Amino acid sequence: MGMMADLALLKRLDAAQHHLGPHARLLLVEMLAAARQGLHATVIIQACAILDVMLREPGGRPFDADGVDISAARDSRDAFWLRERRNGIVHYEGGQGGLMGDQADISLTRDSDRALKTVIEAIDLLVWGVD
Repeated sequence: MGMMADLALLKRLDAAQHHLGPHARLLLVEMLAAARQGLHATVIIQACAILDVMLREPGGRPFDADGVDISAARDSRDAFWLRERRNGIVHYEGGQGGLMGDQADISLTRDSDRALKTVIEAIDLLVWGVD
């Protein structure tokens, strides 16, 4: 288990949950619990699931976002990275993805932080239309 995520970022995510539909909100609550416990691989997997659900769930404020913001959130470089990172964890592909060797915890910690930032940036874009 690694270090816990940035507390300010966790507070922002926690405050943003009321803008989400019920499915995305549940996933966000569980992702925040995992982040507080330093469960980095779980955070990455949950973050990707949240992003996918936010873009499709017919409830919550992101559902009202315009097409340009939805496309930007879905097709951003960070969203693409998050999907690739999640796939590297969930689908074993030759030991890649920072899960093998001495640097595993450092890599997962760094990527978990990036995953949390990717989610809050998508929420900002979908809810308030800001990058």
